[in-house]
Amino acid sequence: MQKVKYELSQKESAEFAFRDGAPGASTVELRIPVTRAQFESWIAEDLAAIEHSVDVLLRSTGTDAREVDRVFLTGGTSFVPAVRRIFTDRFGQNRIRGGNEFTSVAQGLALRGAAAAKDEKE
Repeated sequence: MQKVKYELSQKESAEFAFRDGAPGASTVELRIPVTRAQFESWIAEDLAAIEHSVDVLLRSTGTDAREVDRVFLTGGTSFVPAVRRIFTDRFGQNRIRGGNEFTSVAQGLALRGAAAAKDEKE
């Protein structure tokens, strides 16, 4: 599904391909076309949760979206157009930044794990 999510971030449609079968057993093979609109309908609850979280954060900190200088999006999901739209609608395209989207989350977790391990030793 990750491949389809990535492709739908670039195009309006993609093909979901799945193949499974143990040696000597029947093989199941699926090839299903998926549109971006279908995908976005499947993740509608997640999109609503992201929107809600952003709005709650702004409200709870007393921050107006116009006061935010930069928004850094990371992780592969940040390429999903519907996710990007949540942030561009609130903050404007000119304040959205990204980088190392596919590795920064893992790097952050590794740094956090190293810090936690150091704290345990002390």
